[in-house]
Amino acid sequence: MKKFEKVPVRGITSKELLALWREGKLYREAEELSEKELLTRCQQEALRYVAAIGEYVAPEWLPRIDGLWQEIVKDVAFTSGLMMQKGRDKGQLNRYLVTNIVSHMKEMGIYRCESFLTLHKRLEGVTVKNRIYKASIMYHLNGRQRMRLRELKNSFDGQK
Repeated sequence: MKKFEKVPVRGITSKELLALWREGKLYREAEELSEKELLTRCQQEALRYVAAIGEYVAPEWLPRIDGLWQEIVKDVAFTSGLMMQKGRDKGQLNRYLVTNIVSHMKEMGIYRCESFLTLHKRLEGVTVKNRIYKASIMYHLNGRQRMRLRELKNSFDGQK
């Protein structure tokens, strides 16, 4: 049986902390949050996540993009998939879903850039494709989600 020792808050250097992290020996206490609290956290995280691609918003969408994203993360068509349900990422933001929403928004002309890969790199804060980009092909928006995204876009189109 493994024995864990509590690391003091003070007295540990950043190099020691980084070494523990690299060795996979850094742990944190699991949070005990309700489903509603987890969903709220994922909604807020999604809004922070997409803020990274603000510079690619089409000029005519700049005044409305925040409101559109607020509606997307609150919409029942998306809330059921906004949080990972299984595996190591359970309870975390489903970045695959958000990535696909962004992809569809790019196709709708809400985001403008040379390629979706550019948006992905900015979203993830990376310089190369990562697992989210590579696996996002498997996480397509369903028909209801695509239709709801078009409806939300159209409702915000009228607010020009």
